Amino acid sequence: MKRVFLTAGAICAALQLAAAEIPVCTYDKLSNEGTSLKVEPKRPLSDAEKNALAGKQPILCMIGDSVTWAQAGDHFRGEMLKLMPYLAFAGTHTGILGYSHAGEGGDSTRRVLQRVADPERIPDAPYYHLLIGVNDAGGAKKDERSAAVADATVERIRQIVDGLLKKKGVRKVFLGSILPSPFGKNGESTVRERTGSLINAKLRAQFKNLFPADKVVWIEYEKPLRAQLESWKKREHLRGAHPTAKGYKIVAALAVPVLKREMTVKSTSPQKGAVGVEVVNLWNSKTNCSAPLLPGWYTLSMELDKCSEAAFTLYSTSPKVKACFKKNYRLKGKPGSRVQLNFMTGYQGYGYDRAPFKINFTEGKAVKLQIEKTRPLQRASIYGAGRFIDTVSPVAAGEILLRK
Repeated sequence: MKRVFLTAGAICAALQLAAAEIPVCTYDKLSNEGTSLKVEPKRPLSDAEKNALAGKQPILCMIGDSVTWAQAGDHFRGEMLKLMPYLAFAGTHTGILGYSHAGEGGDSTRRVLQRVADPERIPDAPYYHLLIGVNDAGGAKKDERSAAVADATVERIRQIVDGLLKKKGVRKVFLGSILPSPFGKNGESTVRERTGSLINAKLRAQFKNLFPADKVVWIEYEKPLRAQLESWKKREHLRGAHPTAKGYKIVAALAVPVLKREMTVKSTSPQKGAVGVEVVNLWNSKTNCSAPLLPGWYTLSMELDKCSEAAFTLYSTSPKVKACFKKNYRLKGKPGSRVQLNFMTGYQGYGYDRAPFKINFTEGKAVKLQIEKTRPLQRASIYGAGRFIDTVSPVAAGEILLRK
């Protein structure tokens, strides 16, 4: 597999970051027998591209809080793919663009610690990207508390990384510095923002003592962003603690050179077998109920049974929250055809907790129901029960490609 590196000078020039603070920004074109892979929105991969990628993708699981996935968070992964198109994402959650991850809104280091050993919340993966701590920084209401909050946060980050390194097959953990944020209404520094910066400073100072050098890699986000802070703070790049889609383009340009340097791209012999993506049908036809759905984006598909229209209520059943998910839908199509819709459960801890879903049909009838994590092409997979490999549906970059 040939990898060609080209300088993305336009990106770096647009950011106007100090050369000493930022690695060279590059992007890749993956070549295989005259074919090339260039990430474009909504474009399915060709058979040649799928065969070039299958079994050779470095797989990254991104862990963190809402900065990793909420609002425009999936653009973080989307922009990474534009710079590193052979990358694939693992995770138990799905973002708005359909890329897998393991971030949860509102997470602190304490909450990540509680789920780090749970494969249903953080799966095994060869590479992890951990970006956490901005919510911990909010625990310091005055500057006098910043040092104590920072020390405790650093220790919990050490424990999280230690937990990740114990997972099966892990090669490296990429630990990112907390992004400069959030700022006041007039762009002024806040206690939370200063505390986040202090957490970064303590991690840098103690890094060699806290983590094994061959397993943990630092990604420096803060320093390059502070080099052009006034530009970074603009609403086109940052809103509160969350980057915008344009903001994630900047952040991804900082991450990808480090990932390329440290990740190993597999070199495997040509193999036979159809290439597909693993799909999990979360709907249980025996109980007429889904498995508990984690917060994220999902695709519901069904086969219309002797009718051209079905109306139904899709709702979650959770005793933990007062405001459960509940929406009415109407799908139309030819009798016997498959129809689909995409829906978002709600954000973790903000009116939604992990819960099973049910469906109540008020008009028409459907069979072969399927609920799956939304995929990047926003299309339903072929129907299957439980866990299976779909080699029929179109595939996009960023999905983990397997041979059946």
